[in-house]
Parts: sequence; C-alpha cells; structure tokens
Amino acid sequence: MADTMVKQTGTVWGREVVAGIVHGRPSLMYRDRPTALGQLLLEGRRWSDREFLVQGDRRLTYQDHEEAVARVAGRLAAYGVSRGDRVLLLSFNSIEWCVCFWALHSLGAVVALGNPWWSTHEVSALAAKVQPKVAITDVDVPGVCRISTTEIRELVDSAAPATLRVADVEESDDAIIMFSSGTTGLPKAILVSQRSVIGNLHNLLALTNRLPNELPEDFQPTTSMQSVPLFHLAGVQTSISTLLQGGRLIMLDGKFEPAEVLRLIEAERIRSWGAIPTMVSRVLEHPDIQSRDTSSLSSIPLGGAAVPAELRERISAAFPSVKQRIGSLYGLTETGGLLAAASGGEIAGHPGRVGRPLPVVEVKIVGANAQGEGEIYGRTPNAPEEVIGEGSLEDAQGWIASGDLGRIDEDGYLYVTGRVKEIIIRGGENVAAVNIENTLLRHPDIAEVAVTALPDKDLGEKIGAAVVVRPEAATPSVDDLRELCRTYLARYEMPDEWWIRRDDLPMNAIGKTNKKALTADWVGRGSGTVLDA
Repeated sequence: MADTMVKQTGTVWGREVVAGIVHGRPSLMYRDRPTALGQLLLEGRRWSDREFLVQGDRRLTYQDHEEAVARVAGRLAAYGVSRGDRVLLLSFNSIEWCVCFWALHSLGAVVALGNPWWSTHEVSALAAKVQPKVAITDVDVPGVCRISTTEIRELVDSAAPATLRVADVEESDDAIIMFSSGTTGLPKAILVSQRSVIGNLHNLLALTNRLPNELPEDFQPTTSMQSVPLFHLAGVQTSISTLLQGGRLIMLDGKFEPAEVLRLIEAERIRSWGAIPTMVSRVLEHPDIQSRDTSSLSSIPLGGAAVPAELRERISAAFPSVKQRIGSLYGLTETGGLLAAASGGEIAGHPGRVGRPLPVVEVKIVGANAQGEGEIYGRTPNAPEEVIGEGSLEDAQGWIASGDLGRIDEDGYLYVTGRVKEIIIRGGENVAAVNIENTLLRHPDIAEVAVTALPDKDLGEKIGAAVVVRPEAATPSVDDLRELCRTYLARYEMPDEWWIRRDDLPMNAIGKTNKKALTADWVGRGSGTVLDA
C-alpha cells in the first residue's frame, strides 16, 4: 500500500514544509511537489530550441533530446521493458546514458545505475542481486538480455519520428537503484523511490532559488560541465536540475584530461563545473591554466571527499570568480541525498563545517562524547526504500546512521570530524576496506590482512594493503596479489601500496587490528610499498 502523503496538485514546486507520513512514520516534506520523474522530462519542453547535451562534436537541443528519448523508449518497450521492471544501465558518461535514463523513466522502469569500473565478478554478482530484465551495456552480463550502446547511439542519431508517452507511476514507486560501498563485501544495492529522487532535487533547487515554476521564461541558463560520473548521486542531481533550468550539460568525450577540461571551460564558456577535489587539483597543476580563458567559471560544487582549506585557497587564486562560491553539500546515498548545505562564507574559517540541515531534514548526534562529537544520524522524507537483500536502513523512528562522526555547534551548524565505518575515499570513489581484505584472504598463503587509508596529495586518500604471510608459506609477489584483486575488485578498489610482512599486525586492547597504529607506522616509513617478508 502506498504511503499516506499530502495531496499533490500538478507539478508545482513549493517551499512550504508540512507534516506527512513516510514509511509509516511522521516526516517533514514539501507540500507542493512533483510525484514522478517522467513528469520532469516534460518540463524540458519550455526550452525546446535551446541546446541541452554536448559531447565532442555532438549537440542535442531539448527537442532533439525528447525525440531521442521517445525512440529509445520505443525500442526498450519492444524488449518488454515496462513499469516496475529493473534495467541495469552500465556505461560511462555519454549522451546515450542521459537518453536511456529518461527513456526508462518515461516507461516507469527502475534504473539500476551500475559502475562501469566494476570487475567481471562484481557485474555478475550484482546483476544476480538486482535481477534486471535488460542490461544496457557493452559488457556481458550473465543471464541477462543485453542492449549495446551502439544500438542506442543509432537510435539517438536517427531522424525517425517518435512520440513521447509517459507512464503513470506513484510517488512511492521504485525509481532508481544506487550502489554504495558496503561494509561487508560487495556494493550495497539501495532502492530509491520516485519521492526520494525528486525530494532530494527539491532540496537542492530550493536552496539555490531555482525552483522551476519560479523561473521566468527568459531565465539565463547555466552551462555546466559534468566530469563526475552520472551514476553517482551528484551526477543524477546535475543532469536532472540542468534539464529543469533549461541549461547546457557538457560532458567530456573520453577519460578525464586536465587539458581538455581547461579547453572546454574556455570554448563552451562553462559557468559551473561539478568535480571532485582530485580533478580540480590536477587542473590547477596543469600548465595550460596560465593560457586558457577561464573567466566564465563562477561555481565549482565539490563532492566525493573532504576539501582541504589549502585547495580552497588555490581555487580562489586560480578562478577569482569562484572565490565566494566554494560551498559545501553534505549527504549520503544511504540517506537519499543531501542532509546539510552551506555557502562559502559560512564555512570559511570553520574547518569541518558542512552546513545547516535542509528544511525537511532532521539531524542528531548519537553517542556524543564530552566535546559533543558522536555519530551523525539523519531523518528525511527522501530516505531510500531498502537495501536489496538486507532490508531497511532506518530504525523504528526513521533515523539512518551515516557512518560519519560529527558535532553540531550552538548556531546549528553540522561539522563532520571523522568516520565510524571503514571507508576509504580514493579520488572521490568510496571503497570498503573489508571488501579488499576479504578478497586478499582468498590467497592460500595469506594469514591476515588490514586495508587502510594512506594520505595522498592527489587522490586525498590511497589504499594501503598490509598482508601477513603464513609462516610455512613462500612469499607471494605483489604482482600475484594484484592479479587476485583484478579478478574480484573494481579498478578503483585496487590497492596502491603494499606491505608484505611476516610479523603480526598491531592489535589494540580488545584484540582488533590497530589500524591507526599501522597507518602511523606506514606513513613514518614513507607510505610506499614495504616488503618485509
């Protein structure tokens, strides 16, 4: 049965917050709100003649995009895809990715946003968990009907006429499956409703004063560059909000290259660049930054990792128009998106401050110490439905544990000060240490493993794997261990540094591996690969 919700009228985006019911418990929510992602696609008709998607030498207007969506939706329907069916979308950023995303939502399907860096093992295991009816990808997915991106591209580039039809869905219907690093092995498959996706977007648009029905017809759109993956929550937010505001979305034509980023900023007059700190750092260090005109750039929303004060200062020096716009957005896939936000002025001079909770969000600190620091919990109407195969993320009152440590000051600002869960954020990708540890323990000559985060100027954190060789065994080579990891892990999960040893790992008073001591010892040795065995 659908949740009891406040009645929605039309597709008006309002600011009034009222009480409602989500997942059977009271929750704050916006009174007036859209209820289905397919409805949002139709709002793009306001801007039909404007350019929407740009990648390489390919450019689609809003009208071109809608017609392409209609053609792809027709082909997917011929494969039997309809309301409620799960479809795995597994590819890198592209015009085809965007068109497929909207085509699936026009059919009322559930889009599983796969990570193309997954290993063959992960693709197989996660597909078995999600059970998609179809997979849109260029890699084999065992037991699943596959549609290639080449087939999709032919439809996008075709001039064949097609009429868009949008399926009726409920606000509580499933919309997206997001994948987040699990703490016990494979990524978690998090099932997100229509309400959750739209609610998170609603928070963002209200925060930036860009609710669609408040925009004038002559609204000057933002040209945004998307260098973070579209399958991340930030990518979903950017692609949808760009459509609602009549903006242009520029995508890299291939892998990330600092020189190409600088060229695009100049050539396309990009105003907003969604990135992770590692990407920005590499662009700042590229020699072309001295010769390219980057004066159009006025906003760099940063996510995926903590942003050091030193990097903020370098951004301000290199891009003067961005100086007051290096804000903060804090949220998690597990909470359905944003929890808190702040402007650049609010966080300047306050290390760790990420902002105040958003209007429909409640935040509390659990298990606080004398300094008020404990685990951050959030409660929001945008909470996911469940983790597939594991159940709800919420407790009985609707609170979700973030896995992050933090505190709230007397002015109501939230600070993030550390982590409870063992997650390494390597270049913006969340990596579960235990998944790598379990993989390495498959090796018959390895007795113990500890995977830890080592500091890195470029990536923020890199992955260090310390392995203890069994007394009677020969010492495995680093190449042997890497080959094992390649079989079971995604590329971004591969350890960067190794410590192969015969001495036991350091232990704490309760008999667990003391990773803090291990990391300190390793950093003291220079953080590189260490071969003691």
